[in-house]
Amino acid sequence: MPVRILWAVNVPLPAASDALGLPCTPFGGWLSTMTRGLAQVPGVRLGVAMRAPVGELRMADVDGVRYYALPESGRGGLDARDGDCARVLADFQPDLLHAEGSEMAYTRRLLQAWQGPRLLSLQGVINGIEPHYLGGLAFGPMLAAGRWRQVLAMAGMVANKRLRFVPRLRGERDTLALAGHVMGRTPWDRAQAWALNPSAHYHHCARTLRPAFSSRRWSVDACERHAIFLGNSAVALKGVHVALDALVLLRRQFPGARLVIAGPRPDDSRGLRRILGYQAYLLDRIAQLGLQAAVEFTGPLDADAMAGRMAGCHAYAMASLIENSPNTLGEAMLLGMPCVSGHAGGAPGMARDEEEALFFRAGDAVGLAWRLQRIFASDELAVDLGRAAHARATATHDPERNLRDLLTAYRTILGREVGP
Repeated sequence: MPVRILWAVNVPLPAASDALGLPCTPFGGWLSTMTRGLAQVPGVRLGVAMRAPVGELRMADVDGVRYYALPESGRGGLDARDGDCARVLADFQPDLLHAEGSEMAYTRRLLQAWQGPRLLSLQGVINGIEPHYLGGLAFGPMLAAGRWRQVLAMAGMVANKRLRFVPRLRGERDTLALAGHVMGRTPWDRAQAWALNPSAHYHHCARTLRPAFSSRRWSVDACERHAIFLGNSAVALKGVHVALDALVLLRRQFPGARLVIAGPRPDDSRGLRRILGYQAYLLDRIAQLGLQAAVEFTGPLDADAMAGRMAGCHAYAMASLIENSPNTLGEAMLLGMPCVSGHAGGAPGMARDEEEALFFRAGDAVGLAWRLQRIFASDELAVDLGRAAHARATATHDPERNLRDLLTAYRTILGREVGP
């Protein structure tokens, strides 16, 4: 009899979008990579339950995997209905429930509904993120500068944290309390798991990233000189404001230096988002610093486009105040790019300082600028960092090794062989 593994994920996966009538999004690429590999293991029957924007439960079989689209429910669509969870579990009858992400009510709902073996994979761990959520920003400097648009935007960030983010902290603690087994990939998430559920058994398994970043290589001769790639500007903890201050310093020595930032364009925001929240703050801060021509927001990118834009830049910067294992840092390392990263969360476990990346104290714009100028000033350093980063990331994100680690965890939990 095959071992039946049900994955619960928080985003619809592209592999099932057409079959389930869902919009295809660029999110969750590493989830698609991992589930695709697991589905090919002999003796494993895989199901994937996905929180999705649908009115009723949908299911479809694609390439040997049974996919379920569970209707979003509750505040912000972050939950699911008890009846839908019960229907999925009754239909698939898993031997093991493997839930991805501790921060969504949806995950907790499924864990509560299943009384068999449970494994919870950690993503962000919002209880650890909470102290850094506002990215070190405060009202004082904005008031002193008379930047009322920034003050209003900051008020939106504070309100969002208090009304939407903080209420989820207890739910995450309850979710972790339900998990007898936890899976992570960095010293930071292991510490967070221990703090929130010291009795849970911890399993290590790195992420397998999107193939587009393994098939392309960065070249110092082909990149745009002094262009810096950042992976996200959605919220303040991503530290784009730190990168803006660093850019001002860099442009004294490299006048053509600029930022290329993946993700939605702030100018595309609608309604209150144009004046409230981090995106509104960034627009005014960019104008205040006179950097309008030096900052590009790419808009949403699929994997191939993301790899192309990233590899076309001179350096990658991870400016976040906190992360677990930032996918874009791993992807930049796979490309063989010279990388600069804040010493934050699990990032220091992904590369060695001065060998595979250059690290700075998270939130320190001067430290970020200094390390970027070192890369811009020395092609030899850039190439050496990129070569070492590629070797490290190739080992960390090796699909076969990560699949073996995943199957080892399943065998430990179930007490039986899983796969060959």
